[in-house]
Amino acid sequence: MRQIDLLRHGETERKGVLLGRTDAVLSELGWQQFEKQTRNREYCIILTSPLKRAREPAEQLANARNVQTRRDKDWAELDFGAWDGKPVAELRKDAEIAQALDAFYRDPNASGPPGGENWTTLSDRIALALGRLLEAPDEGNALIVTHAGPMRAALSLACDIPLDRVWAHKIDYGTRITLRFGRVDGKFWGEIIEIVQP
Repeated sequence: MRQIDLLRHGETERKGVLLGRTDAVLSELGWQQFEKQTRNREYCIILTSPLKRAREPAEQLANARNVQTRRDKDWAELDFGAWDGKPVAELRKDAEIAQALDAFYRDPNASGPPGGENWTTLSDRIALALGRLLEAPDEGNALIVTHAGPMRAALSLACDIPLDRVWAHKIDYGTRITLRFGRVDGKFWGEIIEIVQP
């Protein structure tokens, strides 16, 4: 079994928009949230999404603590395609897009945003990322600095929670979820140790 901290990046300078692949920097509060969630926590490795809202604080922490860090594109946020970087309120003004958004969040197999990916595709790449983590030597706790979408997919996979049910878990900016997981009979098996809101 391996123990990991899944940490959603802190608040960004861009609020109210669908932040998938659109890059944004952390706000001052976002940096404070990150520092609070990692204070007094020990890590042997830090994995990070390549997006700067996750990457910059992860690499700063790794440098400060002399811990190995690695960027992993599979931990990037879901690609919202044509909706990416747009205000949700603005998108919802279009009845057709509002209906597509509702279907997208309700059904993991629904079509993703135009030019983007759906939840099942995200889940597939998180399964690859979790598998790589389990294959690596376990030298202690790992920190994964990522986004809400990948965290939901990881919970779904590790704890056998249907993707359309992981919305019951609040994952706000700066949320940390400590998870112990491994494989049992070839399938992921995990348990949530704690969920700490910022």
